[in-house]
Amino acid sequence: MDFAALFHIIQSWGPSAISSCLVVVVLYLVKKVDKNGEEDARRAKSFQDQLEAKVGELRADMNRVLDDYGKRLLYVEKEYTRNEVFLRELSGWRTEINRLSDQITTLFAGVSQNIFQMLNRGKNEG
Repeated sequence: MDFAALFHIIQSWGPSAISSCLVVVVLYLVKKVDKNGEEDARRAKSFQDQLEAKVGELRADMNRVLDDYGKRLLYVEKEYTRNEVFLRELSGWRTEINRLSDQITTLFAGVSQNIFQMLNRGKNEG
């Protein structure tokens, strides 16, 4: 049976029968849409619950990672402060060592010059 034959049979029923059939079809479609809406609402609720659970897990992971990074940052700050103090103290020693090295060099140059002068006097006298 093709569509044209079915249409011809429906036309022979009359307007009240056609209206009744249309009402039945519309009610069936409305019921189907309501059922699909309920399933969609249930799926949306399930998806929302799963999403909230995943967001909670991600927050927990993020908090754990941030705590770990916070601990590392505190460690680095402590070590940096220790190193900074050490380098500041070492810098003072370097300055002192350089000053002493300059004094020794100056003293050695003076002593060397005195030795050469004494040797030159010995040659001139002798």
